Amino acid sequence: MNGKLLISLFAGLLLAAGAGAAWAEDTDCEPIELKDKSCRGHDRHYPKVVINTETKEIHPEFVCTAHESVIEFRVVPPGKTAVGAVAVKAKDRSNTWLIGTNYPDKKRIDVIVPEWLENSSVHHYNIIFEDGSCIDPRIHVED
Repeated sequence: MNGKLLISLFAGLLLAAGAGAAWAEDTDCEPIELKDKSCRGHDRHYPKVVINTETKEIHPEFVCTAHESVIEFRVVPPGKTAVGAVAVKAKDRSNTWLIGTNYPDKKRIDVIVPEWLENSSVHHYNIIFEDGSCIDPRIHVED
């Protein structure tokens, strides 16, 4: 009996986690014109990307990262964004590693870069806001 309860609880948590960005499913942004074509990021092993929900801007637009790193998307300004109101969605549906939402932590989205990605690869993704607006930045994977 306890095993069934545990499985039901786990399945419910998985469904709740995926429901946070259901509104972003069919959104696809136009590519942004990159102001600076070189990728940015102070630490390739733990890059940080800031998403401003008021100005609808992201910095950097083109982030560098290493394999097996964690990309932290910081959602600002603090206290003005609801849980689940911002989503990261890969433009290529096969890049399931590049999907997330600011749920359960409304201040951040963490994405883990897999080891199996091709070196020197560029990945397009969308940052989608609950109001339907979106931006289209890039990730450059290289150790």
